[in-house]
Amino acid sequence: MIIRRVRRDDIGSFVEIYREAYMGFEEYAYTTEREIRNYFKWLYERDRDGFIVAEIHEPVGFSACDTNWISPFERDRVAELHELFVRKEFQGKGIASRLLHESETYGIQAGRRIMGLWVGKKNDPAKRFYLKHGFSVSGELGKWIRMTKEIRVR
Repeated sequence: MIIRRVRRDDIGSFVEIYREAYMGFEEYAYTTEREIRNYFKWLYERDRDGFIVAEIHEPVGFSACDTNWISPFERDRVAELHELFVRKEFQGKGIASRLLHESETYGIQAGRRIMGLWVGKKNDPAKRFYLKHGFSVSGELGKWIRMTKEIRVR
């Protein structure tokens, strides 16, 4: 498996895998191709060094860590994990864990001490994944759960 920075020409793979990964959880996702393409562009512009892809001959998963994010909840600049997903057939093989680890490392290198993310209230598989990786619930807003993890000792 290769982990590399996302390139603009990864947009097609991103759209395809994003749609597949959010099947059954559409209430937490962009659903039109235009929205997903705009989301890709937004992630790319937010922090392109933190936007990575896992490849096994072709893209199989993406992670977007934004170290420019200022969180009103933590009242600090954090490593915000805007996105993490893996193609269904490759789930359970450690790819998401590797993407998360790379994102955490990127956050640490940027001097962030907290990684934060939002997960859908009903997205139990994602909540279990983040809890397993040391995140804890730190808040709730509408249909979303806020999760955070200290990634650097103060």
